[in-house]
Amino acid sequence: MMIKRLFLSVFLAAFASGCAAQTVSTNRCVEAGTWYDPVTMAPVSTPQILDRLKDLDVVLLGETHTTNDHHRWQLQVMSQLYAAHSGLVLGFEAFPRSVQPVLDKWVAGDLSEADFLKLSNWETVWKFDAQLYMPLFHFARLNQVPMIALNVDRTFIHKVSKQGWNAIPQNERLGLGKRAAPSKDYLNMLGQIYALHGKDKKAAPTVDDPRFSSFVDVQVTWDQAMAQAIASTLNAKKNSKMIAIVGRGHLEFNYGVPHQLAALGVNKLAVLSPWDIERPCSDLKNKRGQKVADAVFGLSENQDVQPSPGPKLGIMIENDKDGGGVRIGDVLEKSIAQTSGLLKGDLLTMAASQPLKTTGDLIAIVKAMAPGTWLPLTLKRGTQTLDIVAHFPVTFKKPQHP
Repeated sequence: MMIKRLFLSVFLAAFASGCAAQTVSTNRCVEAGTWYDPVTMAPVSTPQILDRLKDLDVVLLGETHTTNDHHRWQLQVMSQLYAAHSGLVLGFEAFPRSVQPVLDKWVAGDLSEADFLKLSNWETVWKFDAQLYMPLFHFARLNQVPMIALNVDRTFIHKVSKQGWNAIPQNERLGLGKRAAPSKDYLNMLGQIYALHGKDKKAAPTVDDPRFSSFVDVQVTWDQAMAQAIASTLNAKKNSKMIAIVGRGHLEFNYGVPHQLAALGVNKLAVLSPWDIERPCSDLKNKRGQKVADAVFGLSENQDVQPSPGPKLGIMIENDKDGGGVRIGDVLEKSIAQTSGLLKGDLLTMAASQPLKTTGDLIAIVKAMAPGTWLPLTLKRGTQTLDIVAHFPVTFKKPQHP
């Protein structure tokens, strides 16, 4: 199960972030700081874009999760739309529905930033640098704009990954109803992403491959869940306009979330996407002539946030099913964990004298470690309770695992 989960995680992270094999374009068709219409293949002014959006119910803003300027651009569009529409609602792929009460408390001003991130399980669920998203969250809080959790919990996604959508009983589908079948073009795109990271990069995967079929099931589940959350919000909050912050892989060419929204009868929507300097002009339309988005905004540079060098134990972890701590699923060779004597199967119960209840607790403690310091750990190994001290050297290698 652990190997399968790691295998799928590579694909899911690449897809959700909008990552794909791309070549650097030497002929810029989308100038920095300007809107561009993929249909007319011509620049569009900001007032024209805002005029197009004024009567729509949903504006879907794409992103690559790790790119600074994508989030800055999202904040800019968010501010422009807020100035023109009083009933704005913000939806986020980053949050599962189970943490909706936390989002409500944050917007109401009842939580500190640290408590908000802890209670929303940010380090466990989303894991990307929170500072990329905090300006968006602070905008919502400052202006009392509701924040809506669009996603479903990872435990359900793991169930879909393991069993397949069709094998999950109706009463266990979290209220998700009938889904629109993915288009052939969408399957082809998912196949390219899957093959890009697979062992045989020349072979085109088919739904007969159980791992690819599982990959598709997960993507469509995410698309469907986000679309349903958007539609439900619009029904509950009359005269509102939803801005959804979603990975561009779920939006472009109307393959994912827009496709599922259309099946739910939500058609007054637009997909807007940031356009990085390295994307070639050929990406503006697919082979069938479908536009990548209703409009794209040119960026002058692509600044991905690189993981800052920092302490990494070198273990694969998961919450203990009995709630007793954090279970070690694997230990990487030549890691701090291996050097310290940690073993696969160990149950970590305390770190730095703090009790561990979730993987997020451990990740937060490890992140706070300074170079050259020691981390005391308490663990259970079989019937034994052991105390181990992990030493973090002054120089860190590029991090790969928590």
